[in-house]
Amino acid sequence: MDSLHKLEDNVEKWLKPLPHLPDDWRKWLAENSWWLTLIGVVLSVIGIFLLLGPILFYTAVTTSVYGVVVAETHTGLYTLAIWVSFALMVVVTIVEAFAISPLKALSKKGWDLLFLALVIEVVSSLVSAVLNVSIMSLISAAIGAVIGSYVLFEVRSHFKKHK
Repeated sequence: MDSLHKLEDNVEKWLKPLPHLPDDWRKWLAENSWWLTLIGVVLSVIGIFLLLGPILFYTAVTTSVYGVVVAETHTGLYTLAIWVSFALMVVVTIVEAFAISPLKALSKKGWDLLFLALVIEVVSSLVSAVLNVSIMSLISAAIGAVIGSYVLFEVRSHFKKHK
């Protein structure tokens, strides 16, 4: 967790010169972050269950068609990318679910969990972009990381550490 706080400090320095949202917007986002996160968790759980079937089907088809060779081809990397992304999606959903209660109390722990989820999402996007050899995925991961960080750090001051 210590390295996560160091990363948090670095991201804060990078975002400091950017213009800020109006105070009432930041307050509204902070106070309502818990139910916005809840909606995201519910949609993610639905997405996880909807994606599981097609992912299993795709894996079964590519394995039965290509056999052992699949692991040594681009199709194998693509299959690995799908499973890594899926696993990290599940992890992010769990982390965000744990953040809901602390977010409702405006606790810094809730904000920290959202930051951890953002970091995991960025790692997931980068791994997927590398395994799929996709420059556009890399660019969209960078844009998503910047936007997510900006919004998250705009509300950070509203969350207090509880002892």
